[in-house]
Amino acid sequence: MLKKVALSSILLLALLLGACSGESRSNKEVMVDTYQSMMEMEKFDSTGTLDLNIDADVQDPFIAPYIQMINDMEFSVDQRMDMTQNLSEMVIHLSATMSPMTFNIDLPILQNLDTETIYIETDSLADNLGMFLGDTEQLRGKVLKLEMSELEGASEVEQVDYQEVQEQAQAILTDFLEDKSDDDFTKDGDTYITTFSKEELVDLFAQLVTEFDDTLTDEELQEGVTEMKTALEEVKVNTFETRVTLDGDQLESQEFILDLEFDLEGSPIHLNLATDTVYNSIGEDVEFTIDPENSELVEMEELMQMMNSMGY
Repeated sequence: MLKKVALSSILLLALLLGACSGESRSNKEVMVDTYQSMMEMEKFDSTGTLDLNIDADVQDPFIAPYIQMINDMEFSVDQRMDMTQNLSEMVIHLSATMSPMTFNIDLPILQNLDTETIYIETDSLADNLGMFLGDTEQLRGKVLKLEMSELEGASEVEQVDYQEVQEQAQAILTDFLEDKSDDDFTKDGDTYITTFSKEELVDLFAQLVTEFDDTLTDEELQEGVTEMKTALEEVKVNTFETRVTLDGDQLESQEFILDLEFDLEGSPIHLNLATDTVYNSIGEDVEFTIDPENSELVEMEELMQMMNSMGY
């Protein structure tokens, strides 16, 4: 169940950040059609950036450096998808500093949805774990192979029909958008803006859990929804919207903006989260960074043995 909810949530988040267009339609109709077509997209290559800023009056000298690190970090992801091969890849780029440590990570991760296998390049791990492990040269030039079925608790997780989950998520999102007011859909030039409320966030969560979790009773579901509503009562949402820019019918870029304020243990917190994704190609062949068939693969057990040989 958790696997299904997580997958559907990722699909819906991607949809809420993507688009296609059309003429002689209302802004709402364009967005509904857009998200539906996004679900059917088989291949794409995109580059996304994330900007997270936290303004907090924190006096704790141990917490302040972490907040500063978050505000100063640079984070981006190159994402490639080819559903004709059931392959998905992300390359994570992260630059962060918390004195005296500095991390510069470029980490490719490839997932084969058919075999439920994950592949991770080890070079960046070697570069950034050196300060903890010492000599990490033997880690370089390899690809770590993880079988999802071998991970702890995986045997208890049911197999997922990705096509079925995709169709269910599409139906939920379509109904969700069609129930929104036309006033929530606006346009500025070639950019379509969709605004959301925190109440809608709770409703969407409830719909996802109802669809994909058959273990919860109605009473347990209602209890979870009530808890979310209670928690959000203390949150002031200044901005909660997506912005999709089109060139005719071609998706160019997408933004997700969340700006909110709340108190944490008596301290006021102002959080601003913005993502900006540019689509390099849609519907064209994509080239993955990791090629498992021509890589030196290592299992997790082998990796642990390497680390043990280094004294860890």
